[in-house]
Amino acid sequence: MEALLLTFRSVNHTMLTEKTLKEEDKKIKVIPTPRQISQSCGLAIMMDMSEQEEMIQRKDQDLPIAYIWKYKRGEEGASAEQVG
Repeated sequence: MEALLLTFRSVNHTMLTEKTLKEEDKKIKVIPTPRQISQSCGLAIMMDMSEQEEMIQRKDQDLPIAYIWKYKRGEEGASAEQVG
C-alpha cells in the first residue's frame, strides 16, 4: 500500500484541513500518525498519491499542512519519505 500523508502542527489544523478537503469531495481518512513520522500533532490525513502535486502547491497557501509524506506499508514493514 502506498499513500500520501499530510501531517500538521496542531489538531485544529488537522480538523480545518479535513473539513476543507471533504467539502471539495476529496477522498481522505484521518488516522493516528504512523510511528515512522515524528513531526506531527498525533493525527494525519491519508489520501491517494495522485493528490501529491496539488497538496504540495496548497501547503502554506490555503491549507495549514506542516509536512507531506509518501507512506509505504508492505510485508517488509512501513516507511515514510518526506516529499513536501
